[in-house]
Amino acid sequence: MNMTARNEAGIGRDSDQQDGDAMAIDDKGAELTAADDKAKIVRDALKVYDDWMERERANIEAGYDDLEFRAGNQWPPEIEAARIEEGRPVQTINQIPQYVRQVTGDMRQMRPAIKVIPVDDHGDEEKADALAGVIRYIENRSDAPGVYFQGADSQVTCGIGAWRVKTEYAGESTFNQEIRIAPIEDALGVMFDIDAVLPTREDAVKCLVPFDMSREKFKALYPDATITDFAPSGAGGATRGDWIATDTIRVGEYWCKTPVRKTLALLDDGAIEDVSGDVARAEALKASGVRVEKRESYRLHRSLVTAHEVVEGPELWPGSHIPIVPVIGEEVRIGRRIMRHGVVRFAKDPQRSYNYLSSAQTEVTALQPKAPFIGTEKNFEQYQDVWETANRRNHAYLPYTPDGANGSIPPQRVQPAVSSQGIAEGIERAARDMQSVIGIYNSSLGARSNETSGRAILARQREGDTGTYVYIDNWARAIRHTGKILVDLIPKIYDTARVLRIIGEDGKTQEIRINQLGGVAADGMTPRLSNDVTTGAYDVALQMGPSYATKREEVRDGMTAFIQAAPQTAPLILDLVAKAQDWHLADEIGERLETVLPPEIRALKAQKAGKPAPQAMTPPPPDPGQEAARQMEMARLEAELVAKQAEARRKQAEAGKAELALEAAQVAQMLARGAREQAAEPQPDPALAGMAQAIVELQGVVGEIVQALQAGPGEAQGFGGSMAGPEPEPFTEPMADVMPMDRPPPAEAVSSMAEAQGSPQV
Repeated sequence: MNMTARNEAGIGRDSDQQDGDAMAIDDKGAELTAADDKAKIVRDALKVYDDWMERERANIEAGYDDLEFRAGNQWPPEIEAARIEEGRPVQTINQIPQYVRQVTGDMRQMRPAIKVIPVDDHGDEEKADALAGVIRYIENRSDAPGVYFQGADSQVTCGIGAWRVKTEYAGESTFNQEIRIAPIEDALGVMFDIDAVLPTREDAVKCLVPFDMSREKFKALYPDATITDFAPSGAGGATRGDWIATDTIRVGEYWCKTPVRKTLALLDDGAIEDVSGDVARAEALKASGVRVEKRESYRLHRSLVTAHEVVEGPELWPGSHIPIVPVIGEEVRIGRRIMRHGVVRFAKDPQRSYNYLSSAQTEVTALQPKAPFIGTEKNFEQYQDVWETANRRNHAYLPYTPDGANGSIPPQRVQPAVSSQGIAEGIERAARDMQSVIGIYNSSLGARSNETSGRAILARQREGDTGTYVYIDNWARAIRHTGKILVDLIPKIYDTARVLRIIGEDGKTQEIRINQLGGVAADGMTPRLSNDVTTGAYDVALQMGPSYATKREEVRDGMTAFIQAAPQTAPLILDLVAKAQDWHLADEIGERLETVLPPEIRALKAQKAGKPAPQAMTPPPPDPGQEAARQMEMARLEAELVAKQAEARRKQAEAGKAELALEAAQVAQMLARGAREQAAEPQPDPALAGMAQAIVELQGVVGEIVQALQAGPGEAQGFGGSMAGPEPEPFTEPMADVMPMDRPPPAEAVSSMAEAQGSPQV
């Protein structure tokens, strides 16, 4: 350790200085720069390697074999070589990938979204939303879904996958750093200290990630380093032969948490201030009565090591979590021993049986006779050319020579090759065993079954999903741990004002402005930062569900059903219905529909968006040409109205005149009735009946005209409102003053009739 480092750490000072700087010693920790410390790093890394290989050797070897098996290398090498040498079929009917894709396909349909939740007084929903936006930005620039899915493929196949979080400079000419989520090619090679027990290994203190590097690249990057393969001489050094090659060297990225002690101060307002390294501030707070205490913590260092030396680092990592994220498949703990596997491990035997029986079926069929006819030599000798081509050419007939030796029987066709029923049953049993072991059946793979209703089909498919949900759950847990690593890193990396552009799940580009000056704090003096992602404590949660397209379809169907159930709500949500469609220009249609929303809803939307309330829209001035045409149409309708009123008056007068004539005729008929009473039965007058019918028809016509006049010209012609013009005169029922046919005659008529008939007046 150099003198500067020793002085900063408080090492090599007298006792008086040690008492004053003890806090600084605890806070800053020991610097790992001396040669002996680097040698210790190499020893620790090799011990992590040895301990891990001693415990996990069986899982690692079985995992690599699982990957080979899924790739199609399913025959034991010695058996495959023997069968090929004997000319026997060696068939591989690889059904493993479809089961792996069934599980990972469900994962690909579940779009995981990392949600940020504030947990202390310095965090709020606004900052949490900003942090979530930064996480989406990191995932977009890293193509994180592809990294997650690559880890899922390895997890489901061999029982473990992995990815990492790293930092990098945004460009060659900037000091701004970015965070990236990157894949780890060989997840089986990731090693943790054996005391880590959590599924995400977030409780690990040490981690080693070996990887291969070409010797040429290694010499170019580290010209002073000794070229030595990363493989100790112990029992774990020769686990796999491909770790030692002539053209590559295996190095290891080593992560180690170094214990330190933090100094924390509890202020009067409840806030906690980290005064680690600031002795004067800590003493001043302590003198003022503030509670100052030490807490055990750690710092994380990264080194790049070979089996001989440290070639890079150690360097301090800004975060507090080891940025290596394992994705565990299934684990069975047997005491201190752990057995880890994926869906392939126990499906190997049924798959091998399937391959063997399929090959045997082919072999049995192939060994059966291929000759289509059987007969004596004399039957074929004269027409040998025809019979030799009988199985290739379509001859009209097949001539033969009868042979008395066999009773002149013609050549007989041989029975075609027949497959073995026992082998066929064995193939079906192997396929069923494979499904039983994995937990995925034909219905989950899309095959038809006894179910007929959609609900029953979905229920059967969910049963298959439940059998493999452990992989989805562990995968989601790993993504959530990735969110915790990002939330811990973002305040250290994105600590300046930035504008980040992201693409949302709906494909739209959004801007996120973080750490921007936005007014002053409550005291009126301290500048306030909007979307400040450098303060506050936050936790993360994971939201998983269907893809955006699927959710969009569900929303569209739900809104359509809602409008059908409550049609009166359509004017209030029609803009949302339009935006949920997949049409071209659907968003523009929705924006136009927003302009006709009720003022209350428009004001509420503006308030939520932080915008001023929209002003009422004034209608545009009318077009002069259209206004003139409208006035001409109104004048024409007014003239028609006057004409109809005149026609109604004329018909009213005619109806009154006809009623008077009818009344006079009735009186005359009643006067003459007494003279004919004794002679014969009175007969109805046809003229009177025709006149009464005419009056009734005339009344109907007048009634229709009155209804038309009362409706108004604007409504009669389809105009939406009333039209200026003279009101029609009150129209009275024309028959109101006319005696109806069944009304008793006037008193004068009754008296005259009585005198003519010689009857007393009643």
